[in-house]
Amino acid sequence: MTNFLTLDGSARTVMTLLDGATAVLLCLTALPAVVRGWPSARGEWLALLPVADSVVQVAVSGRLHYTTSLMLMLVGVGAAVTSRRIAASVGVAGVSGWIAVVLAAPHLRGPDLRHYGLQLMLSVVLGALLHEALRRRRRQLWRVHEQVVTVADRFERLFHASPAGVAIADGEGRVVAANPAFCELVGRPEAAVVGGSVSPYLAEDGAREGRHEIVRPDGGVRWAYLTIGHSDIGEPAECDRQRRSWTLIQLQDITDRHLAEEAVRDSHRLVAAVAAAARRIRTGEDARTTIIAAIRDLADAGNVSLLEPAECGSVMVVTGADGADVLGTRIPLDGSSMIARVYRSGEPLFLADPAQDARVSPSFLELVGAKSMLWQPVVVNGEVTAVLVVAWTRRVESVSDNRFRAVGLLADETALALEHDRLLRRLERMAFTDTLTGVPNRRAWQDNMTRLCREALDTGTPLTVAIADLDHFKRYNDTYGHAAGDELLQRAAEAFGGQLREGDFLARWGGEEFVIALPNSGPAEAVAVLDRLRAAVPDGQTCSIGCATWYTTESVEQLLQRADGALYAAKGDGRDRVRTAEVALTV
Repeated sequence: MTNFLTLDGSARTVMTLLDGATAVLLCLTALPAVVRGWPSARGEWLALLPVADSVVQVAVSGRLHYTTSLMLMLVGVGAAVTSRRIAASVGVAGVSGWIAVVLAAPHLRGPDLRHYGLQLMLSVVLGALLHEALRRRRRQLWRVHEQVVTVADRFERLFHASPAGVAIADGEGRVVAANPAFCELVGRPEAAVVGGSVSPYLAEDGAREGRHEIVRPDGGVRWAYLTIGHSDIGEPAECDRQRRSWTLIQLQDITDRHLAEEAVRDSHRLVAAVAAAARRIRTGEDARTTIIAAIRDLADAGNVSLLEPAECGSVMVVTGADGADVLGTRIPLDGSSMIARVYRSGEPLFLADPAQDARVSPSFLELVGAKSMLWQPVVVNGEVTAVLVVAWTRRVESVSDNRFRAVGLLADETALALEHDRLLRRLERMAFTDTLTGVPNRRAWQDNMTRLCREALDTGTPLTVAIADLDHFKRYNDTYGHAAGDELLQRAAEAFGGQLREGDFLARWGGEEFVIALPNSGPAEAVAVLDRLRAAVPDGQTCSIGCATWYTTESVEQLLQRADGALYAAKGDGRDRVRTAEVALTV
């Protein structure tokens, strides 16, 4: 606008068109849809445009005082451009262009030339100093930002992963945050806890620490150790409205301990049984038999059975028994049997005369010889995982509190034993599974290769292994971020698994590399399978694959070394292809 108003003639036309085009281009390239498609530094080269405009302005106007526009642009470039290389290039280009204009136009070399030349150099120095100062400040801010993000992320993870229930309330007594353990303990969803009053979770006598009984909405009672902390944010000199008060509530679930202590007062036998079961759990043994025997003894029952759901989920199977030969008995869950009802409801049930109830299986009654029965669910993390069936061979009119408490507490011990067993199986799976992609890891690969080599030797069939490497994975990470790179690895592993045959084995070797074992496959059959894998890489990405067929005289390490050599050959040939290693290494 200034050029249009102050210039005249052809200078006005040239500069108006040039400045307008520059403004339009800069506006278009500032749009988010355009910027997302560019590398971060490419757009900064557009700083050349306004600098070039300023040089052209001096040339077309023939007036040296327009050098001030160039000075302002160079200082602005130093402040706006983050790349040192681009800022220096733009500065050199601007000064060089100005010198060229002055040399080409003799009438510009007047008495003011030295003045404007010196000022131009000072503006370049000022822009450089400003650029370096801002770069240093950005680095400092970025480090502070990373520290803040790290601390906040760690706090959030600890808050949500804490096994203790934690909630935060504001000065008005409203809960502003609650972790999953807190919601689980009080039996309410997060939406019902957050925003509500904190009063139901505090001790009636106002104590800040001690045992606290929590009555859940479903009528259940949980015991927790309550700890309360207060914090005021703001200086004492500030007015009360500017200060903010926060309350931290921590509830440590001690329900099992509370019940155990009550049970200790009622029965030393129960304590001994729980201790025996706990010892077996700690030593890694299967505590089912110990717990079942203890229940039978404490309840003075004829026999006790433990039923767990089969993998299909449609039947319950007797996995432990004492006093009756019923191991392996299967009870369907698709009907209205008593076991199915207790399993679904999670509520215990006692029948003095189960033979009169149509929901009780007559065949199971006959197997255990029961006259009276108690069904006790086994609950792990709020979910029924098994059912304990206590049977008396004589009629029992009612179950005393002591017996019922013994069965209930030992059912909790059964839950601990089942959870312990589940965790052991999970740890075993984790030891052989890659945590990112979910496919087997290097350790699982080594164990399976021993088996596959032995089978290949026994059957005389070929065995081929391959190494697949995602092409340009680092560039993909740099362009889209590590989260996108992790997602690509996950989807690639899933796509590879979908192309393999039954009996083939896929594992993650490390980084962006996967290893594949193809039993009963020579080079031709292997290449056909591996080409399908190569074509299945998601997001338009590619991979290179090297494979080698096992010669029984070489070790697995030598076999992998040959496959790795074939992989490098595939990459050297242009990537996105399968190459085979034809020659075995000499032993």
